[in-house]
Amino acid sequence: MIRAVKGTRDLLPPSTEVWNLVEEAARRVFRAYNYGEIRTPILEETQLFARGVGEETDIVTKEMYTFEDRDGSSLTLRPEATASVMRAYIEQRLDQRPGVQKLYYLGPMFRRERPQKGRYRQFFQIGAEAIGSESPSLDAEVIEMVVEFFRAIRLEGFQLLVNSVGCAKCRPAFIAKLREELAKAASSMCADCQRRAGTNPLRVLDCKVPEDQPIIEGLPSIVDHLCPECGAHFDAVRESLAERGIEFEVRTRLVRVWIITCGPRSKWFTERWARRTRWWAAAATTAWPNPWERRSTRRASASRSARTAW
Repeated sequence: MIRAVKGTRDLLPPSTEVWNLVEEAARRVFRAYNYGEIRTPILEETQLFARGVGEETDIVTKEMYTFEDRDGSSLTLRPEATASVMRAYIEQRLDQRPGVQKLYYLGPMFRRERPQKGRYRQFFQIGAEAIGSESPSLDAEVIEMVVEFFRAIRLEGFQLLVNSVGCAKCRPAFIAKLREELAKAASSMCADCQRRAGTNPLRVLDCKVPEDQPIIEGLPSIVDHLCPECGAHFDAVRESLAERGIEFEVRTRLVRVWIITCGPRSKWFTERWARRTRWWAAAATTAWPNPWERRSTRRASASRSARTAW
């Protein structure tokens, strides 16, 4: 008997009714904040993700479903949607439209992770991108929108954690300092941390191995290395969240979901749905001021992006 591919699953009634209710709630909340739906292809050129997500990230090096097409080109099933949205923004000249472009998406993503309970190789993501503004108020609005969505689906007991990963001006200096400190301690850490210490040191801060936590707690904090502009921006985001009555906690070791994003980062954690301290949902903030620069200078010029994903 032919079975579903390992790491995938069938969604059947009555579960599909719950999925429909969640998706309808997301559409309703997004429309209220003036976000419009965008639908991008499931297939994209491999270089879009290699350059946009980062060639040294786990997604690109270990998790992408990539294959050669009949014409010799390399194609990939999308592992996330932000790169696709930015590609569509540039290709379709959405920068010619007035104002901030607010877009949301729903759909399947694909990563070849090790199958385990609650984690699948085809998973579904709802996300939003705000493109064209660096306003801290927009960052706070994105987070507020996620709060409203959680309330709409009656999710309780969630916690908002925030941090900043700086910008193209201050983050490289912090990474250099972090790499210097890791050179002294990486040999005592897990195999993944030893590898990431040289290729992607920020990801070391996200390690969940209990034995590595004392070392990680002793590493430098990026909040202490922010440039004046990023520091002021992060302060303004927190002030705006407080004015909106949104409770949060600053977590200086917070660096994910996607390292390519600059500016404040935020994550959501709910004890009700999480297992083994896994994150159920996330929101990264701040918008791309000029995505056209990204075509020539790749990740270095991508100074800000707004995203929610869960």
